[in-house]
Amino acid sequence: MCSPAAIGPAVGAIGNAAGISAENDAKRKAYAHKLKVRERKWMQQTVTYKTKKVQFEQQVDLANIAAQRSYSEINKKIYDARSLAILQNQSDFMKMIKNQGDIMARAAERGVSGKSLAKMLVTNQGSLGMQQAMRARGLSMAMQRAKSGKEDIRTQLKSDINRSYSRVALTPVQDIAPLPPTLGNPGMALMMGMANAVSAGIGGMDSNTMGNYSVSGGASVPNVSGGMMTGTYGSGIPTGAAGYGFSSNAGFVSPHLSGVNPY
Repeated sequence: MCSPAAIGPAVGAIGNAAGISAENDAKRKAYAHKLKVRERKWMQQTVTYKTKKVQFEQQVDLANIAAQRSYSEINKKIYDARSLAILQNQSDFMKMIKNQGDIMARAAERGVSGKSLAKMLVTNQGSLGMQQAMRARGLSMAMQRAKSGKEDIRTQLKSDINRSYSRVALTPVQDIAPLPPTLGNPGMALMMGMANAVSAGIGGMDSNTMGNYSVSGGASVPNVSGGMMTGTYGSGIPTGAAGYGFSSNAGFVSPHLSGVNPY
């Protein structure tokens, strides 16, 4: 027979175990959700990094193409300047030859010769040399400007590449996975709750229904069914109000004899 005192703790133990199981399920679902969020975040970071890397390679190619175009434009300008200088030198040389012929013809007409004619010829040649020197100086300055322009282009190219590389310099690393949740033990909780329920049930039972009797002499005799007698004995010798006696739990009459001592 179950004691009413054990019902409450038993129900509480079952409810506590069910609550722990539900809490464990909630923790497992929350942990699985965190893992999914972590995986999705990592996929987004990976795809974003790959996209940035492709963009970086494209920007490097475009920057190199732009730099090569600038180099080509500078080289073309230098080439055009040198070609123009060569053509001008040829034109000036031809002009100098023509002037020299004119000077000699006029000098011959006027009868001028000697140092005067030589001076006019030297002056004519000096004019050509001065123009060539000015043209050479212009070409030298153009070469210096071209060199400085190429350095500026190279510096700009490095700056553009470094700025583009800064976006992909740090390779993404997946963050550390969250720690698994600490789950409760519903079985242990149920076992402890049932143990408390049993203890409460035993503590709430009536002493007359404990299942045995305490007898003098250190022995206990269990209750039996079927009409057998149970009684209290002392050292194996029945005692009563008149020297002996017995009582029955099976409906027998309990006689009490007084003043009679069969021994």
